[in-house]
Amino acid sequence: MCEVNAYLIKNGEETLIMERVYKLDLQENQVHIENLFGEQKFLSASLKEINFEKNRMVLEKTGEKS
Repeated sequence: MCEVNAYLIKNGEETLIMERVYKLDLQENQVHIENLFGEQKFLSASLKEINFEKNRMVLEKTGEKS
């Protein structure tokens, strides 16, 4: 199973928001992520990068909700 850590860029700053993410669902204006522990987040963000070699995913904030 492939899992990555999710980072969010907001106001130019990158922050770790969830570890061991295994599921990513891109919706119209929202991203849904879920990790191995059952934690879920729905974010107003867009996918900027996934790097499986470095086990990281970078999302960029697009709206007010998170």
